[in-house]
Amino acid sequence: MTVLTQTWDTTSLCPKLEKVMTKMSKYEYLRELWPTYRKAGKTKKGQLLDDFCEFTGYHRKYAMALLAAPLAPPKRRSGGRKKIYDQAVVTAVLFIWKATNKVCGERLQPFIPEMRDKLMACEELVCSPDVFAKLGRVSMGTVKRIVGKEKNRSHVRIGGTTKPGSLLKSQIAVRYGRWDEVDPGFCETDTVAHCGGDVSGVFIYSLDVVDICTGWSEQAAIWGKGEQATTQQMDTIRQRLPFSLRGLDPDNGSEFINWQLHRYCKKHDIELTRSRPYKKNDNAHVEQKNYVAIRQLIGYDRLEQKRQLAILNDLYANEWRTYLNLFQPTRKLRKSVKETATGKTKKQYYESKTPYRRLLDHPKTTSEQKRVLQSLYNDVNPVKLLQAIEQKLELLQRTLR
Repeated sequence: MTVLTQTWDTTSLCPKLEKVMTKMSKYEYLRELWPTYRKAGKTKKGQLLDDFCEFTGYHRKYAMALLAAPLAPPKRRSGGRKKIYDQAVVTAVLFIWKATNKVCGERLQPFIPEMRDKLMACEELVCSPDVFAKLGRVSMGTVKRIVGKEKNRSHVRIGGTTKPGSLLKSQIAVRYGRWDEVDPGFCETDTVAHCGGDVSGVFIYSLDVVDICTGWSEQAAIWGKGEQATTQQMDTIRQRLPFSLRGLDPDNGSEFINWQLHRYCKKHDIELTRSRPYKKNDNAHVEQKNYVAIRQLIGYDRLEQKRQLAILNDLYANEWRTYLNLFQPTRKLRKSVKETATGKTKKQYYESKTPYRRLLDHPKTTSEQKRVLQSLYNDVNPVKLLQAIEQKLELLQRTLR
């Protein structure tokens, strides 16, 4: 603490003194200067005021107000509210966040108790009873503050690659507006191009299918996006789904609007509809999943090798589908209300859950389906799954060099 005496001929002192003066030092200076300033004449007051401004860095008007007002005790900052969530809780939240592939705070917070129990059962997380209890009651705001400091995402956009199909449009119904299906099995589908920004030549596409009711999604890689390759991988995905595929709603791309897929859907009693041309919001569920399930995972590089196709399909069919559907919580919109006064729309969401949990809670899920799903859930370790995913992504990355 710097305390100055009552010798006010200070022109020889260092002009940078204000940089090292604390708030308490400035108050001590003010307390010593105040009686002298009040008794001094006009000329002396001007000199004292100049020195006071120089040492403290205060604006001249503010300094005059301080010296003219009655001397008040310094304001001391209170200790504030006692910290509830210490570093051990922060570390545990960040570990769970990383184990869920760094999802947003809104999706993470309701999922923390379940993920905490799963990671402890897999011996990946060890925490004291106090930390265990705090993880169960940590608020949304606290979680968002914790993960917000660590979050750093990049987003790159490339042009679309959808080419409209010219056949069958009159025979395939157009669906638009919000889905009203409440049972699993009605899905939106789309393809994602791994072209690296150059759509010339032949390259790999990812086929994406997402269930509207539960959020369960499946992916598969195809070479090009021919009718036969798309239909074959759609059949592979249909057989992997833990429920019957009852409806399929793609965009107007030629890989979907063709006789081959039309006959396939008719054979397996699948209702085939299509979205309106140039209306991406008609397929909002799968468009959002394209980024979360494919772009964030694979990136935007060009994939044009057959070995890359094999790596992708191996990843999609095994670790990724398990991790994505069992350990990635999603949010569903409950309702949106537009305020006429402000013109703003407020959205309300259901509590975030994983597709696995939504499927277990659904009344149409059979006992056998629940048994298979629970057995799969009990046998996997999310941290080990994430490590295996990273290894395969590294293998895919090496093919680009």
